[in-house]
Amino acid sequence: MRQHTLLLAFALALIGSAASAACTVEYKAKKGSQYVHTRMSVPDSACSVGAATPIVESALASQGMQLLAIVKVTPGG
Repeated sequence: MRQHTLLLAFALALIGSAASAACTVEYKAKKGSQYVHTRMSVPDSACSVGAATPIVESALASQGMQLLAIVKVTPGG
């Protein structure tokens, strides 16, 4: 019975991690005269340039940064 419980717990953990997989957005941004080229995670529902753009812009604006370009969106999972 203990093996079945462990197997069930493992299966549920795998399902949970797949459901919460996020996409990675690679972008270029600037703050004043400082430029950055980095990445951030966005929800799977925003796994396109069009859907990710407002999320990235909002996150960067809260840091006083301006999005210049989204370079690549990579699905998670």
